[in-house]
Amino acid sequence: MKNARFALASLLVAVGTLLSAAPASASQSPGVGIFSDVRVEKGEVMHDDVVCIGGHATVEGKVEGSVVVIGGKLDFSGEADEVVTILSEANFQSGTAVHGDMVHVLGEMSKAADARFEGENVDVGSALPPRIQRLLSRGLIGLFVVLRLIGLIISGIVVMLIALLIPERIERMSGELDTRWPASIGFGLLACVVVVIVCVGLAVTIIGIPFAILVGLLAKLLGLVGITAMLMLLGRRLGTETGLLGEHSPLLASVMLGFAVLAVIRFVPILGELVWTLLGIVGLGLTVVTRLGRDTAEAGAS
Repeated sequence: MKNARFALASLLVAVGTLLSAAPASASQSPGVGIFSDVRVEKGEVMHDDVVCIGGHATVEGKVEGSVVVIGGKLDFSGEADEVVTILSEANFQSGTAVHGDMVHVLGEMSKAADARFEGENVDVGSALPPRIQRLLSRGLIGLFVVLRLIGLIISGIVVMLIALLIPERIERMSGELDTRWPASIGFGLLACVVVVIVCVGLAVTIIGIPFAILVGLLAKLLGLVGITAMLMLLGRRLGTETGLLGEHSPLLASVMLGFAVLAVIRFVPILGELVWTLLGIVGLGLTVVTRLGRDTAEAGAS
């Protein structure tokens, strides 16, 4: 637990260092490299922190501050107060001397036998299989994979809750998708425009910013409701054709099968985001044209 808290604190420190260093470029500050390399030569003394994002950091001299590498590669054989590497390949070679703490979060790491670490060592991810470590060490690719996994986990939980809480409405929305998909596209595009206009109008004032966020979250939730209906239809048809599911399989099983197919597609760069965006637009329109899956009696009474 102590190591976990320390890793989280180090991550926050790294992000804070990133934000403070973001306006500078590698040419403006020799210790900062944003999508570029940083090098501290042997015998050189850096009186500030070294920050490298998406590049290759080589430290052979002395850094009086911290060395932070995110989404890149670190070759270290010098001296520093602290070292933090996130989603990076870290090589601590012979002659390494870290006087403070060393934090390594995901990615490959190697240490020479005489590498010296005087503070606490936090290594998150060294127990992962070597292939996964290599994937996570691929800079922006590793960052993309981690963010995509987090997004899929959150989306999967929300979709599962929707399927469990309002299964009847999901069934009705799914049943109307075949005939009402053109209207769903049109109303979805219109709803997106309205949401953007409303959010921009509310965000003009400080008081309205929380309401703009709520409007955006509500639109996102309604879009996920429609996506759940489409996933149920996709999963049911795919399951019956392949024999994975029967004709009377539970709704949740159909939804999660459809979500599994979508999860694979979402790992494809550009195409995955495009498909997810289109599904969100159609899903939002489907909730509008079906009045969130209300049955005919309810709609008539309304």
